[in-house]
Amino acid sequence: MSDHDLNIRKATPEDIPALAQVWNESWHAGHAHLNPEAAKGRDLPYFEARVGSNLERMIVAELHEQIIGFSGWEGDGVGQLFVLPSHFGKRVAPRLLATVEAILKAEGHSTIWLHCAEGNDRARAFYEKHGWKVTHAFDDEIGTHQGPLPFRAWHMEKRV
Repeated sequence: MSDHDLNIRKATPEDIPALAQVWNESWHAGHAHLNPEAAKGRDLPYFEARVGSNLERMIVAELHEQIIGFSGWEGDGVGQLFVLPSHFGKRVAPRLLATVEAILKAEGHSTIWLHCAEGNDRARAFYEKHGWKVTHAFDDEIGTHQGPLPFRAWHMEKRV
């Protein structure tokens, strides 16, 4: 895949089924082992119900008109960054992250944040490679069909 094959664009309501599929597959590949109890309550219908709530602040990565990743933002933070596991390590996530960082900078933010599940060492290494720093760990909640469950996260920041 060349960078020219990858299209980054704003998300639309028609994208919801594909976005939910990406979120489901990516979340389970990177997070299920960290919180098996939460994984039981985070299936495709869970992600389908949630993914449409932030479309105006979401971008997608397409390869040959197929959505293979997405990222979203809220305020001065990166809310999500998920890529199909079959595209891990293929320069999709860096393009999505750089695009969201540029959007947040253009909105006037000089320091931006994101949360990464504690123990997700692969994601942490990815973010650190791209200039992010862990500032602290904290107790948080993760949503499931059964309601929120506790989990720990790293708060990461970057100056843009």
